[in-house]
Amino acid sequence: MTATTELAVTNTGVLALDPHQTEWTQPQKAALAQIGIADAPQGDQLVFLHYAQRTGLDPFARQIYMIGRKEWNPRTREETWKYTIQAGIDGLRVIAERTGRYEGRTPISWCGEDGVWRDVWLDKKRPPVAARCGVYKQGFREPTVAVAVFEEYAARKKGGELMALWASKPSHMIGKVAEALALKAAFSQDLAGIYTPEEMEREDRTEEPTVGQAGETIQTAAAAQVGMYTPTSEPMISNEQKSEIFGRIQDLGFGRDEGLAIWAEAAGREVPTMGLLSAAEAEKVIDELVRRKRQRDEPEMVDAEIVPDEPRRDPWGVEQPHGVTPEEQQDTYAEEVAS
Repeated sequence: MTATTELAVTNTGVLALDPHQTEWTQPQKAALAQIGIADAPQGDQLVFLHYAQRTGLDPFARQIYMIGRKEWNPRTREETWKYTIQAGIDGLRVIAERTGRYEGRTPISWCGEDGVWRDVWLDKKRPPVAARCGVYKQGFREPTVAVAVFEEYAARKKGGELMALWASKPSHMIGKVAEALALKAAFSQDLAGIYTPEEMEREDRTEEPTVGQAGETIQTAAAAQVGMYTPTSEPMISNEQKSEIFGRIQDLGFGRDEGLAIWAEAAGREVPTMGLLSAAEAEKVIDELVRRKRQRDEPEMVDAEIVPDEPRRDPWGVEQPHGVTPEEQQDTYAEEVAS
């Protein structure tokens, strides 16, 4: 039996994918809205369906993702959405195993600037320069080996500091990239067009480095792998909400740290990327950004002590009541003198 015929994503339940269906069913479309891609063009959604059927990975269990991000089109001079298909390293392993030809991998090794390969990376002060992994495939005499260079994939902040897991677990992150590259080299037909979040992270950070841009949804896949995503029972943030939040973030001149603080305040939990907000949480974020914009644009009223005006004096040194002009006071004074 070929890999194609036995790759049924699920065989029970209302969301089960039929290997022969040519479009998403209505229940499946409702579920796509929950994972935030219902607004994607019809063509992209059908491509996603094709990949889910071909790989056997369940999109509703978040084994495979379709990630959208905005890109600037120099020809039309406007931003357009571009979608990529992604899966975690576990998903790539599943696809390889289902071919019936996967026979495991070599241990991952790392090297530093000295070029010496090591079985474990113990330097806590510096990340490895590269990682190496080989994949065994039936019918091949030697493993298919891939090398991933750290600087080609590590995601960094604007200031150059490593981001998130790339800072805390550098050997683990670059090791996953090396394994993904080896799997894709060994099973190129089965894994063509599928990327891991670690492969795409640097590209998106380079092109779209500010908080709130659609490119940040690349982090959704990585976060989902460790259980940090919003439960699918809640509607997820829409593209319209993303665009509004991004515009307000830009208008306020906020960077990543300010954005993350606002996400966490709105959700009451740590939110590593805007794409993990629910629709309700996104509304709270928008309200907070509106409040901060209003606070910035409207200067605060300063409490001041009201001091009564000094009594005016006429040319003859007589105090004048408030609100009485010198001319009126002069006429009154003349009348008093005449009487």
